[in-house]
Amino acid sequence: MWNWFFGGYYGGGTSGGDTGSASAVTEMDAASGTLAIAVVLAALVLTWEIKRRRRARG
Repeated sequence: MWNWFFGGYYGGGTSGGDTGSASAVTEMDAASGTLAIAVVLAALVLTWEIKRRRRARG
């Protein structure tokens, strides 16, 4: 499962003048980026609210 990581970064990477092969990575457009930021902010607000309620309950 982790062969792509360990093979590329620990011993299987390029060395010297060898350029290797680039892997295809999809671009993130503005709508996807905005959605990702909204998800992270929603998770932070939810965490903050849960902590706030626990403190108020005592």
